[in-house]
Amino acid sequence: MTTELLLAFAISFGAGPLLFLILTRAEPSVALMAALAIGALALMVAGSSLVDRAPFAAVACLWLAWVSAVAFTAHAAMRAMRSAPLRKWARVTGSLATTLPWFGLATAQFLTS
Repeated sequence: MTTELLLAFAISFGAGPLLFLILTRAEPSVALMAALAIGALALMVAGSSLVDRAPFAAVACLWLAWVSAVAFTAHAAMRAMRSAPLRKWARVTGSLATTLPWFGLATAQFLTS
């Protein structure tokens, strides 16, 4: 396993869930959800525009957009669910969802090697 792949693994399984849990710590509100949605969209546009000039920055922006979009989805689910156990499950499943880009990266690495 290369150093880059190990770094991507650590970021996906460490920083992703941690960032998600920080983003979902606050109570869900319309303002917070709007900020997450706008942030995810802005990061996606930034990542798309950086692909040719700075591929690493592009991947970082797209990954942060993914985490923001998952946090937005979790906040929407938590607003709909008033039960504490269901809200906790929304945070657990969202935290797990932040690791999904790793599996795409690992699959691409496997298929190209």
